[in-house]
Amino acid sequence: METKVPYYVNATEEERKIFRDWLVNLLETSSTVKISFKKKDDTIREMNCTLDPERVKKYEKKTDRTKTVNVEVCPVFDLDKQEWRSFRFETITEIRFEL
Repeated sequence: METKVPYYVNATEEERKIFRDWLVNLLETSSTVKISFKKKDDTIREMNCTLDPERVKKYEKKTDRTKTVNVEVCPVFDLDKQEWRSFRFETITEIRFEL
């Protein structure tokens, strides 16, 4: 069985930035985006998510520690679980949304 290599893996750094910006903009302006991605255990997860300010819960910080921002990771609001989750751009296998 042939495995497809995600677009992001072979993209240049400039193409990766364009892709990240495009996807974040899509998440901010669409009510729901279905992202499929490969988890660390190699299973595929599908997540209905958004960054639409009118649909997300405000993030509540639970500790005083600060995290370094990693541009390779995208935090999103999971609409099914009603919680914040994240995925790595390089693990995306499919993006679905309605216009």
